[in-house]
Amino acid sequence: MNLIREGEKYFDEVEIEIVRRREVSAKAELNQISSATTSDLGMAVVRGVVDKRVGISIVDSDDERRILAGIERAYKIAKLNDRDDSWPGFPSGQSYASKPRADVDGKDADYFVNRLTVVLKEISERKPDAIVVGAEMGSIAWNSRVMNSNGIDVDQGDSLRVFALVLMGRYGDVVTPSIFDMDVKKADDIDEDRVISSCLEKVEFARNVKRADAQEAEVILEPFALAEILQFAMYPSFSGERKVKGTSMLSGKEGERIVSEEISIVDDPFHEMAISRIIADDEGVATRVNTLIDRGVFRGFLWNHYWASMEGRESTGNGTRSFRTGSVGIGAHNMVVKPGNVALEDMVSEVRHGYLVSSFQGAHSSNPDTGSISVVANPAFVIEDGEIMGSTVFMLAGNIYDLMGKISRVSSEIRPVFMMGRGLYPHVLAEDVKIAPVSR
Repeated sequence: MNLIREGEKYFDEVEIEIVRRREVSAKAELNQISSATTSDLGMAVVRGVVDKRVGISIVDSDDERRILAGIERAYKIAKLNDRDDSWPGFPSGQSYASKPRADVDGKDADYFVNRLTVVLKEISERKPDAIVVGAEMGSIAWNSRVMNSNGIDVDQGDSLRVFALVLMGRYGDVVTPSIFDMDVKKADDIDEDRVISSCLEKVEFARNVKRADAQEAEVILEPFALAEILQFAMYPSFSGERKVKGTSMLSGKEGERIVSEEISIVDDPFHEMAISRIIADDEGVATRVNTLIDRGVFRGFLWNHYWASMEGRESTGNGTRSFRTGSVGIGAHNMVVKPGNVALEDMVSEVRHGYLVSSFQGAHSSNPDTGSISVVANPAFVIEDGEIMGSTVFMLAGNIYDLMGKISRVSSEIRPVFMMGRGLYPHVLAEDVKIAPVSR
């Protein structure tokens, strides 16, 4: 059945995206296996236009008969909606990069239960007083097909494996903060030992609690902490929609230096380390590498088809669909903060007095319209004379562009981050960062 042809019986133009996703995982809580799950999900989104009236229907199935019913429902909704005289039509002919090979993991839930059991045993043997607050190991495979009545028809998919670990330690009256680390890559590349060793080492550091006084200090942000704060405080300003609406901090600043020249950021959906390599966005527009910041200089915005047309531009291939509303916004596919030339070990060894931050609390409350941030660094670790000496917690407030302007070193290693938007991030060292103590 040709779903687009059926949709054209109702609409002037129509778009359908069908998504299939398979997840297999095992989870642990409090040092024991808590669950194992296998789920196969299929859904579709119909977006149709009649007389420039847009109707959207979300179908919680990939069954053709259900999608047909969704087409009729989207038509009824469109007839009820106001005209959008700015509607530019759906995208048309595209030329795509070669699809990457999507290797299927093929492991079942029992495999991940067994692997996670081995992990729990190893942690218990290496540090008996460590508590596995939570752990998850599993695989995700997905496939997406986007079609429209202007000739777009593109499908793509990929798979990945995830290992995430949260540890705490109890030493008498001292309970450490939660220590989190994860790895997400192709199945054969997951580095379980690095994640386990990193968490165990930090749990040991965390037993020695130190107070952070009000001061200016060197601060190293780990990849997850860097991703958190950029995701909420800076990345929204890269949206072309915000530029059109006049709410982006970066409007009129193309070609200006906005952060340290040590920082370059690109959205690279083809990067060899990308968690999922994307050849088309959720509107079927071909993706590309988009440079956002080049050695501190802002180079341009990200666009989907609708908002690009409002500015007389072309889409940058960054249309991303909300599967809660079915609408298409603007988002990145694989943000890459480009690596520098210093090893993390050397970066830490050169700090006379400073801090290493693993994660922030409150990053979600940052204001991207102004760049203002007010976060708690927790867990954070004290560095004295190039050695990590204990854990602490402190407040960091100010402006994301000021903070990023103080970065003087960027690590040569980059790591994938999955939870704060998908991307690849290094460690960065910022100088003269104002911090304030937090009551404990």
